[in-house]
Amino acid sequence: MKADLELNLIHDGEQWVGRHADFTVAAPDLFLLEEKVRQALVGSGRYPGGSRVTVFMGYDFDSFPVWLRQYHSHYFNRFVSFTL
Repeated sequence: MKADLELNLIHDGEQWVGRHADFTVAAPDLFLLEEKVRQALVGSGRYPGGSRVTVFMGYDFDSFPVWLRQYHSHYFNRFVSFTL
């Protein structure tokens, strides 16, 4: 799958945080985070209405303490597609 843009994804202990060069969004769960990403894309004006945009959310494994990295399989990378 090919992404139109990439988002750096972390969990700060309370909420999921997605960072892109143009915006940062945060939410307590991934469903709300996805909606905030969609809203940021709509608000950016970069994509015309009705556009299909695929976002790669890559988890930032460097945010893990070294001793926790053995459990990294509990975190993941994901693709999400939106129709704006």
